Amino acid sequence: MNKDVIYIDVDDDITAVIGKLKDSKEKVVALVPPKRVGMLQSAVNLRLLDRAAHNANKHLVLITNNPALIALAAAAKLPVAKNLQSKPELPEIAALDIDDGDDVIDGADLPIGDHAGTAMLADDDTATDKAAASLMTGAKAAPPTDGTPPRPPKAKNGSRVPNFDSFRKKLFIGIGAGILLIGFLIWAIFFAAHATVVITARTATENVSKTVTLNQTGPTSFSGGVIKSIRQEQKKSQSVDFDATGQKDVGSKATGTVRFSTDSISKLGTVIPAGTQLTSSSGLVYITNQSVTMNTNNYTGANSPVTAAENGTQYNAATGNVSGAPSGISASFVGATSGGVSKMVVVVTAADVQKAAEQLATQEDPAVKAQLKAAFGKDVRVIDTSYAAQKGDPASVPAVGQEATKAKLTTEIIYSMVGVAESELSTYLDAAVKEEIADQPNQRVYDNGLKAASFTDFVTDATGSKARLVANGKVGPQINDDDIKAKVKGKQYGDIQADIGAIQGVDDVDTKFWPFWVRSVPNDTKRITIEFKLNEQK
Repeated sequence: MNKDVIYIDVDDDITAVIGKLKDSKEKVVALVPPKRVGMLQSAVNLRLLDRAAHNANKHLVLITNNPALIALAAAAKLPVAKNLQSKPELPEIAALDIDDGDDVIDGADLPIGDHAGTAMLADDDTATDKAAASLMTGAKAAPPTDGTPPRPPKAKNGSRVPNFDSFRKKLFIGIGAGILLIGFLIWAIFFAAHATVVITARTATENVSKTVTLNQTGPTSFSGGVIKSIRQEQKKSQSVDFDATGQKDVGSKATGTVRFSTDSISKLGTVIPAGTQLTSSSGLVYITNQSVTMNTNNYTGANSPVTAAENGTQYNAATGNVSGAPSGISASFVGATSGGVSKMVVVVTAADVQKAAEQLATQEDPAVKAQLKAAFGKDVRVIDTSYAAQKGDPASVPAVGQEATKAKLTTEIIYSMVGVAESELSTYLDAAVKEEIADQPNQRVYDNGLKAASFTDFVTDATGSKARLVANGKVGPQINDDDIKAKVKGKQYGDIQADIGAIQGVDDVDTKFWPFWVRSVPNDTKRITIEFKLNEQK
């Protein structure tokens, strides 16, 4: 047989649970109460549930391990199961253990007035059901209609046995609470008392403006004008594609032979060096491939192979005399030149590379600056004007003069930024502001200007990086914290106002006590805090 499971919320009332019971489609209904029993701790509510189940023709089972709830279910004659898989059983009412009668009070010994205030149990299930029904509807119990007076409540035969476990638990809780209270009072009176003296000092501004060297390796030194700095770098490659526009003849050069001769004996032995340029009658240039010496034995001369200065078929079939030989020596082709071929291709030119380089110069990655700043981490003052991008020499692939229609120009860029740890900057500013008041022994530094300090005019050269540090420090009367603590300990608010307010340069004094019941400054100076507020002079 199937069963329906109803889980009861701790906030559910009896009417809500009965409604769920009536809405169930199954004949067997299992009720699962929450850890806090809630409304099921009432015997009347259990009887109401049993009655509702009977009227709806359903079998009700209570799923619980709670001994108190099991006892109530036994009184209401409700079956109980330990879990949803266990077999339901009708629990038995446990017998009440009674010791020798010492703790039992016989109802007959009670005065009549005590009987009148005792709760009365109905002597039959019908009366109980009627009382339960009246609780469901919220109506008052109606008096009997047969004219008989209502029966007085029956007195129980004996009072309940005291629950010593509950009494012991309450006793321990009370003792623990008392110990905590005593401990709190000791802490509050002897240890918690604290006072904060807030002194408003009249201050003036001392301007700091110094050119400093930002050194990544050396320590911060005010006398040396050096602040230790941090440098962050990122290397990135940038490239741009471009079209090659140059033209080049990659054919072959025509070759031939030239004969040198002379009619002058004085020219015999003349050396004609390799690389001598000879021009044909059509204006084309040919170059000797080797040096030759005019024959010293006769006037027959000497031959030298020549090659056209450029590729092309136009250098073929050259014949006749050529010019360009040394004075007194003539030269002419020995047969016609041949082998010249024209083949024009597109090549990369220097102008193409220059144009691509200009495009690279306009490229900028805005995310790099933010990435560099983030790399410094916390408590570092980043110098925005130190941001720099150093570009290397661009390289073209293919190179200038090589055949290509498309080419790529690539360069490597080193992005960098400089920052200064606030601890290093504060050390330098402490010394800088103190120097400004070195000739005023009655003054002290209240604020070295770290919060609003800034760097300007950042430059990097062969000697390193430099910048101008600008800050506004606050100086005021020389007031020693330990002296103030010794002066105010053990005193009350008004006395502190009078004593500290009389110090030259003090505009106002306020004292805050903690906890609220403290009315005087503790004698322990460790529990006194001195705070300063600045009242800058205009």
